[in-house]
Amino acid sequence: MLAVFDLDGTLLDGDSTALWLWGRVRRSVPRLLAALLVAPVAIPMVIAPPTRRAGASILLWIATAGLSEPKLRESCAEFAAGFQAKALPLRWRGPGMATLDEHLAHGDEVVVVTAAPTVLAQALIAPLDRPIVVLGTSLKRRAGGWVADVHCRNQRKCQALAEAGHGKRWAYAYTDSLDDLPLLRAADAPMIVGCGKAAHRRLDRARLPNGRAMAW
Repeated sequence: MLAVFDLDGTLLDGDSTALWLWGRVRRSVPRLLAALLVAPVAIPMVIAPPTRRAGASILLWIATAGLSEPKLRESCAEFAAGFQAKALPLRWRGPGMATLDEHLAHGDEVVVVTAAPTVLAQALIAPLDRPIVVLGTSLKRRAGGWVADVHCRNQRKCQALAEAGHGKRWAYAYTDSLDDLPLLRAADAPMIVGCGKAAHRRLDRARLPNGRAMAW
């Protein structure tokens, strides 16, 4: 059986992409000034689903301008090393990781599908040394920096799973976000996770007849 997990807010207790980008921006005065200049426009764009890809790409470009692909991967690896060393305000969620390990112990296939860049998500997950497939947002080079190519969110997560050979339905789906409703609706056992009250409120809004809320 296939168990599908979101990453940020589900297996992780924060936003890995935002932390990675902020870490790059704050170490460079020109990047910081550029980010502050565009923030009033880019941040509302990131919040609104229709413009999320464009807004994220603006911030991503500022943080990565001048990076070659090897340097991009090196930056993600450095971030992952800092995460492993617990030098970042980001942690694995204990109940989430325990649930993931239960699926692996039962012989289930586990896929993490995330809006985070694939290169970043892979750098974070690889040290776990578990047989986990990672699907995320692809990046492309644009004017010397990197921007989102195919943004892996909402219905696109289902498309990414289908393109990777996992079909159009799965046994389990775990996420903290209602942006993942297509992912949840395609699961036999959709799970909305988070602190107890928030998860139950999201479950009520989702109107999933077979859905469950889980306190993580």
